[in-house]
Amino acid sequence: CTIASLTASWLADRCGIPLAKYALGDLPAFRVVPALKILLLGVCCAAVSILFCILLHQTEHLLKKRCKNPYVRILIASGVIWVLALLVRNQDYLGIGGEVMRRAVAGEVVWYAFLAKMIFTAVTLGGGFKGGEIVPSFFIGATFGCLFGHLLGISPSLCAAVGMAALFCGVTNCPLASMMIAAELFGMAGAPYYLLAIAVSYLLSGYYGLYGEQTFLASKFTGGYVNHKTRQ
Repeated sequence: CTIASLTASWLADRCGIPLAKYALGDLPAFRVVPALKILLLGVCCAAVSILFCILLHQTEHLLKKRCKNPYVRILIASGVIWVLALLVRNQDYLGIGGEVMRRAVAGEVVWYAFLAKMIFTAVTLGGGFKGGEIVPSFFIGATFGCLFGHLLGISPSLCAAVGMAALFCGVTNCPLASMMIAAELFGMAGAPYYLLAIAVSYLLSGYYGLYGEQTFLASKFTGGYVNHKTRQ
């Protein structure tokens, strides 16, 4: 993983592709009230991450059960995605969504963005298209976090960054990687907030995850040996 990361970074630099960076807006001082709000955001991100994992897995199971032919299944998924795109009247949810994430970190979001991305991703992957779940999890976390910030009166920019890291942690169960990604994308100024939300999301997301092959050898709650498979 280290060799792959360094090689990719070197190649991107040689190709003139800049590293992804997001400039945070208003960053409140680390005090009790904003910290409690971020803790609540971590709890909400854990719930959204569980919902996302369930939606992905159950959509795939349902489509495979209802339509055995993979070619017909992918045509049906294409039709559903086409209809969904017509309903939202834009293409924000059809690609990576980098511009939407940048707007979220800047404090701009539509209230249903995170839900729409979850549905689009579930139908796309469940229908048989090949793609990743990681970037959609960033999208969902950033847009949900931004919305949370607006609703609770705390920096939407900070909440978008925190939401991105916390939701990624919830779906992958990788707290250290989540913290390093947050530090690389947003800098260390918001580190106390990232840590709080990541820790809460990791704990409360339980044993749900994106990858069925993932195995938990230690309990998240007691530290004892469990040998627990990811919940589908």
